[in-house]
Amino acid sequence: MALAGFIAVDAEANSRTLYADDIAILRALALDSMATGTTSDEMFVYILQAVLGFEGDETWGKELDHLNDGEVDVQCPACDEELLIELESQDSPVEPGLPSPLAARLHTMAVQAGRESVATGITYLFGRVTCASCEATFPLADHLAGHAL
Repeated sequence: MALAGFIAVDAEANSRTLYADDIAILRALALDSMATGTTSDEMFVYILQAVLGFEGDETWGKELDHLNDGEVDVQCPACDEELLIELESQDSPVEPGLPSPLAARLHTMAVQAGRESVATGITYLFGRVTCASCEATFPLADHLAGHAL
């Protein structure tokens, strides 16, 4: 399922149109597998990422699996310092948040599936980071997605 999501997210518009029914079926199967329970939080994240891929979300259909890594590498937009941001730690420099409809939707899906650690990771992934070097604050998800200020 995860591989199919990766393929779908990279499909060109004409292919997405041609295979729209197949993509819709795969999306429904992915949603069903989340509702019936997957074997691990890690697999849940991959299935959630596949759903986003089936929906055509080119950013989070590829980047959501940072949740499984438990960390993310970003560059501070203010001072260019390389930052390794932990997504699972109380000592993380992230102020958790759900600033967008997508973040709230992903969080709700994780909570409804009983995936509390994934839900918490989502709040960190979509939170705001304070750089330890220059104390600049920026939205982690926006910066990771290439929409940095």
